[in-house]
Amino acid sequence: MKLIGHEEILSFFGKAIKSGNLSHAYCLVGPEKVGKRTVAEEISAQLFKIDREKLKQSPDFFVVEQLFDEKEEKTKKDISIEQMQELRSYLSRRAYLSPYKVAIIDNAEKMNVKAANALLKTLEEPTEKTILFLITKDEGELPSTIVSRCQLIYFYPVAEEKISKALQALEKNVGQAKEMAHLAHGLPGLALSWQNDLTQYEQYLIEIKRFKGLMGKSFYEKLQAVEELFGDKSDHIKERGKLQEILGIWQIVWRESLLDTNFQKMSLEKMQAVKVYDKIGEARELLGQNVHPRLLIESVLMMIP
Repeated sequence: MKLIGHEEILSFFGKAIKSGNLSHAYCLVGPEKVGKRTVAEEISAQLFKIDREKLKQSPDFFVVEQLFDEKEEKTKKDISIEQMQELRSYLSRRAYLSPYKVAIIDNAEKMNVKAANALLKTLEEPTEKTILFLITKDEGELPSTIVSRCQLIYFYPVAEEKISKALQALEKNVGQAKEMAHLAHGLPGLALSWQNDLTQYEQYLIEIKRFKGLMGKSFYEKLQAVEELFGDKSDHIKERGKLQEILGIWQIVWRESLLDTNFQKMSLEKMQAVKVYDKIGEARELLGQNVHPRLLIESVLMMIP
């Protein structure tokens, strides 16, 4: 995936590589699809002196992430201790082609307790010339003992103009590229995924329309409008992830509505409007726990005017 923005972070790591002053572990923190993993891969490629596209072929590069259980045909709930043990074994071996060994733990907050404890041992006893990148949307979801042993690097949304220019360089339809850049709200990974798969972009537009259509409707009508969101019964983890993305869209639409002067026609008190925004955020967070998705969505619907 094309790298857009984050020049200061890349410059920081470029200087660290040049001086040989790299830390053993970094925690990259920021919104989903802002570019954290892409940057981690770019830094890894620079260390190995290869193109980023060749990383997967390198024996000195390792990725830990949530796995798909082919037997159960669903996404596994968390990152397991077995995966951490495999990582530890990998890091204990000598590098093959590069002076460094690099590992990425994507969505590190998905580690279960045993996995986190196993990682802590690895951080407490770092192997020479190894670099760990922990990627997370919120370092508060990681054990403080792990965070304290990492150097925190924060990622922020990329300027719309930068995303727009990058998309226009790849896309013949300039108008669509600009619209995608605007709707991506600083998340270049999101814009690029739309450009690579227009079906995803069309679905995003559908969700915007769906949420706007909820306003002013009865609770029963709202329930009917969201019923299809609960269609995937086979993979609960995947379903929760999809609902979190949808609620993220709702939050963005609601925030933009608050800035729209026409929104005042609804005569909604500012405090109540903020509560709706917070409620959507709370539902997103609870979806990552064992709370029933339908109940969470319904609690949001009840607050939408």
